[in-house]
Amino acid sequence: MAFDFEDWYNDVGEHDTLYAYSGEMSVGIINKTLDEVEDMFYEKGISRKKVRKAYNAIVEGVQNLYHHSISKPNSNGEKFGAFLFKLRNDEIEIITGNYIFFDGVDIIKDRINQINTLDKDEVKALYKKILSNQEFSDKGGGGLGMVDIAKRTGSKLKYSFFEFDEKYSFFELRVKV
Repeated sequence: MAFDFEDWYNDVGEHDTLYAYSGEMSVGIINKTLDEVEDMFYEKGISRKKVRKAYNAIVEGVQNLYHHSISKPNSNGEKFGAFLFKLRNDEIEIITGNYIFFDGVDIIKDRINQINTLDKDEVKALYKKILSNQEFSDKGGGGLGMVDIAKRTGSKLKYSFFEFDEKYSFFELRVKV
């Protein structure tokens, strides 16, 4: 059975969701989100330190969506992504999702698995190494996004891939602060 985005979005957003968005990924959407979410966290009484960690991870997560999203299969060609922010027991969960080409799944899995094997100091060292290499991908980044999220949150990255068809998968990334 093929992945159904609406089912995923409804299931993921069912409980404790503070903010949710799905649709076209644009600079305007990113800016609007960032303007709203920081104040929303403070209104919930979350500590300044935790808000700063979450905000920085959100910035990186939505920028990754903007730079790496592709269009929703069978759509009009706009970059498509989704993100949700949840609050449960003073813990912020950041969930992002986007379609990717099926042939990119193993590369992303390997990268996240590599990051997840590292301790805090090793993540920082990898971050510095990538920065000092000054090599950039065709999307403009140096593979820094997920390393930065792990560094800023101090959390392991959780991920899932859902097969849509032989060409596309849906990539879900979760991190807790």
